Amino acid sequence: MTARAWRCAGLFVCAISARPVGAQDSLRFVGADAATSREVSQIIEAAATDGLPAGLILSKARFALAVRTPGPKIVETAKAMLARLVVARRAIHPHAQEGDLAGAEAALSYDVPPEILQRISSASPKQPIAVPLGVLTQLVADRVPAKRAGDIVTELLKRGATTTQLAKLGNDVDADVKVAGYPAIDALKMRYDGLIPRLAPSSVAGAAADAAFAGSSTGPPPKKP
Repeated sequence: MTARAWRCAGLFVCAISARPVGAQDSLRFVGADAATSREVSQIIEAAATDGLPAGLILSKARFALAVRTPGPKIVETAKAMLARLVVARRAIHPHAQEGDLAGAEAALSYDVPPEILQRISSASPKQPIAVPLGVLTQLVADRVPAKRAGDIVTELLKRGATTTQLAKLGNDVDADVKVAGYPAIDALKMRYDGLIPRLAPSSVAGAAADAAFAGSSTGPPPKKP
């Protein structure tokens, strides 16, 4: 499985696994060799002890096992995910819902700087941010530079864009890139310009978002650890 496919699969796993985990036994990772099962289970238990959504790590590890990922790689993936969840919790505080943490972790897996997550969190302090973070990650996956994607999502939140509007923008840009062959920046500018007239006006922040479209091209794809 390619790194890009692995990352996209990881987004899907996070989306379907954001639900409570029951008894402690349900956190045990089984099915791999004894050493891998033990190490991954310890990582999952450490996450649960720290108050992090351990079920996300368990679901990712189970998916990795299902696609025949080698044991050491599964352990590496679990460790990396735990580290990102720690950073994610700090970056989006006070947001603490599992879906928000899953979205922040996924963005970090695409090398989105924590500062961008903090700005999105601040732009929507009283509402869940799983959808805005998902759109951010989707844009970065489509090769929109992280700073530009963050500026746009933050600006749209400040202008009162709904989760439906944000999700549509992300999906439309994705289709423009993958189906129509548009450069990611051009597709995002087209969809952003079409949405802005339906939102509340903004003052200084709007200029920053417009500046994000200076230049063109998508550049090389983001690194995927």
